[in-house]
Amino acid sequence: MEVELKLLLDPADNGKLVHHPLLAAHARARGRKAPLTARYFDTPGLHLLRQGAGLRVRQVEGQWIQTMKAGGSVQGGLHARLEWEGPVPDDVPRLGKLRKLIGDDRHWLAVLDAPDLRQQLAPLFSVEVARSTWELDYDGSTIELVLDEGRISRQGRHLPVNEIELELKAGHPASLFACALALLDSLPLQVSNVNKAERGYALCLDKPLAAVKAAPLTLERDATTGQALQAVLANCLRHMQDNEAAVIHGHDSESLHQLRVGARRLRSALRLFATCAPCPAALLADLAWLGTELGAARDWDVLATTTLPRVQDDTVDLAPLQEQVIATAHHHRRAAAHALQSPRYARLMLGLNLWLQQLQLAAACAPSKHNPLARPAAAFAQHTLGRLHRKLLRRAAIARKALGASGDAGASARDAAARAVHRLRIAGKRCRYGVEFFASLLRAGATRRYLDHLSAMQDELGRDNDLVVADRLLLQCQQDAAAPDRSAHAALPYVRGYLRALHAQDAAALHAACGAVRHTTLPGLARQS
Repeated sequence: MEVELKLLLDPADNGKLVHHPLLAAHARARGRKAPLTARYFDTPGLHLLRQGAGLRVRQVEGQWIQTMKAGGSVQGGLHARLEWEGPVPDDVPRLGKLRKLIGDDRHWLAVLDAPDLRQQLAPLFSVEVARSTWELDYDGSTIELVLDEGRISRQGRHLPVNEIELELKAGHPASLFACALALLDSLPLQVSNVNKAERGYALCLDKPLAAVKAAPLTLERDATTGQALQAVLANCLRHMQDNEAAVIHGHDSESLHQLRVGARRLRSALRLFATCAPCPAALLADLAWLGTELGAARDWDVLATTTLPRVQDDTVDLAPLQEQVIATAHHHRRAAAHALQSPRYARLMLGLNLWLQQLQLAAACAPSKHNPLARPAAAFAQHTLGRLHRKLLRRAAIARKALGASGDAGASARDAAARAVHRLRIAGKRCRYGVEFFASLLRAGATRRYLDHLSAMQDELGRDNDLVVADRLLLQCQQDAAAPDRSAHAALPYVRGYLRALHAQDAAALHAACGAVRHTTLPGLARQS
């Protein structure tokens, strides 16, 4: 199993890496630099890619080496994959030699047994880099640090390569994250969740980036709380990283929405497990910063694409205001993309993954009876979800009462009702995320019904929140004396009044949604088979 952490570096900072104090302190010898050329092979139908494998032949100092990588996972830039590697006489793959390396792994042998695979294999793209290599003794582990400078090429199209790889030769993966964080102190790095093969295949497929929802999460019935924590947080981090590239490259707003949902799920998960594994305060602060950056972008997106179009009146010229809101939304979306490329975001991702690795080490060392993470996840879920559900019921009752009292009351009563509804919405999200995290341990039918009820409530509360946020953002526009187009302000009083009228019309539905929570029943644990 190959385990390596991939990081992106601006070419202008390569010299800083070469002279970094970490290399001076921990490298066994001076770095060596050599050219590497690799060709990646697959069939016209991309058989290997579809099976989760990659095959290359690379020239290293005059010798040809074929490598097949397969399976594995990526989390926080940490790539873990099966790897089989051996010499070949030229730049053509030798499947017979590869079968001997794979041994008795029937699954991957079957992948190579596809009809006419050898005849169909052809080079798809190439990678040419100058590779600088250092061997490090760091944090009790042996790490190979490489800097690759070059490009990926296919049929006259090219992608630049300038990346650091930290490969674990001996020791624990936690050392890779610790080493990366030490480099980040003086180098502006980005975590990379995509390897060279994936980038090369992207040249072949020319497939647009798209929003990705959270993957299904399944916990074993006998999972410990620690195992559940690792699985849940890995799922949240994966949800975020699957949408990073689309946000960075300015694709559809749904990617931004999904990334924000991933960050919210992560914060809810950290809160959920805080009693047995409190997250370091610095990481929580960075996660709150990220939430602010993503939240601003999402709020303006919703105003531009959903809320403002609800205003229908041909007698008012809305075009200048619409243009201003769209421009502001684009500005905040660019700010969110910049945040994802910042050292602070890299530090957050590396820090979270280092913390998770350290928790694994601690769990392996601590006696079970003294370690809350060693207790059954099912019992933890039952206790924690029960607490969240009771809070949901309390907040629903408070919100319903506050809404009932705000009908003909003054501004203070309406503000109190708005705050109560907001707190209910947050409680509903935390409850829903918690049940989704542990759904595989709960009764399936009851879980579906419970989540359906919460989703219906969240939809109603979400529409209400969109109107509240819209009024706040439009007030900002109204108060912005430096706005480039003052004509946009002419429509603001009318638009704010229109949206407030919509908000008042929704009051009955909002009151009903708060009341419906009383009829929800938290799903119990699934019966052991």
